[in-house]
Amino acid sequence: MFIGYDGGMRKVLTTLSLAVLMLVVIGLVSVTSSSSVRSLARYGSAYHFMYRQAISCALGMICCFGAAHIDYHIWRRREWQIALLSVALLSLILVLIPGIGEMVNGSRRWIRLPGIPFQVQPSEFVKIATVLLTAAWMDMIGWRSKRFVKGFFIPVMVLGVFVLLLMREPDFGATFVTGILAFSIFFAAGVRLVYLIGSAFAAGLGFAVLILRDPVRSARMFAWSSGPDGGGNAAYQVKQSILAFVNGGVSGVGLNNSIQKHFYLPEAHTDFIFAIVGEEFGMVGTMAVVLLFVVILICGIWIAFKAPDRLGRLIAFGLTLMLVFQAAFNVGVVIGALPTKGLALPFISYGGTNMLTALISIGILINIGRHIEEVEYDAHAQMVRNAAKRI
Repeated sequence: MFIGYDGGMRKVLTTLSLAVLMLVVIGLVSVTSSSSVRSLARYGSAYHFMYRQAISCALGMICCFGAAHIDYHIWRRREWQIALLSVALLSLILVLIPGIGEMVNGSRRWIRLPGIPFQVQPSEFVKIATVLLTAAWMDMIGWRSKRFVKGFFIPVMVLGVFVLLLMREPDFGATFVTGILAFSIFFAAGVRLVYLIGSAFAAGLGFAVLILRDPVRSARMFAWSSGPDGGGNAAYQVKQSILAFVNGGVSGVGLNNSIQKHFYLPEAHTDFIFAIVGEEFGMVGTMAVVLLFVVILICGIWIAFKAPDRLGRLIAFGLTLMLVFQAAFNVGVVIGALPTKGLALPFISYGGTNMLTALISIGILINIGRHIEEVEYDAHAQMVRNAAKRI
């Protein structure tokens, strides 16, 4: 190290890593507590879900380490792009095949292969694929992103295939997030606003029609618009969720003392785990979680701004948006500010695929940050050499 080099990016990466580690620990503790009653009733052990989540955390950390040491510039290579696109499409097709894709609550969103105790949710990996492929395409075409065919039509056609397969499951939440991610990268890459606004309006209109034609989703929308006291059975989850926050107050009822996890709040260890955090740890706990995601947002945006090239900027922006948007949407649903939709809270909700994809995303962000650190170090070294020549 040269004297005077402050390692600014290293501080950012350390802060990001610590924030993620704290969220993972909070998530593991919360999953253990929120799932204990259900786990004991179904499996005879209060720690069934905790063990599985711990394995997911360990695998996720290994994947994070690997992603942090794989040069993100590989996504400029055509063979890697084709491989990622092929795997994403194949997984979305496989999940629709009976016997491979598992039907749960009317949707085929999980793949369970023989001999493997874990389910895989392809839509979670498709979100990362959308960010990487869209960023790589926009980086490749450069200034031509303002042209209709290369900058908009071609990537939208690929996105359309993803969307159609996701809607076949159906998975409205993953479809919505995937669309938001792609269009946000389009915007950041300089695609003309007239293309984005027009297509966003058409997509929103089509999405609204699909929701209105679906009895379950339309009931959720009505429940949300009517408030927790006027939505009937569809508002039950939100009502119980709000009760959890009321029970928790400022400081919470204490770890493992939740009332709502005793089968009052459905999905207590998955989509609505934030309510259990609020009940057991109070406003102090929920604000800590929110602040940690704010730290991830700041670090991710800082990495995006400092990235040494267009590809790094777009990938960092997309992955940061993916994590923070899902977290914000989940919190909004749990507190009743948004319609009920099954989006997991990254790093905290129970689910192996969710944990893996979130930690892989952090690993890629760290890799981009390491390249920034190398550029900063080289620039400082050059400055020192120039100063030495003048002496």
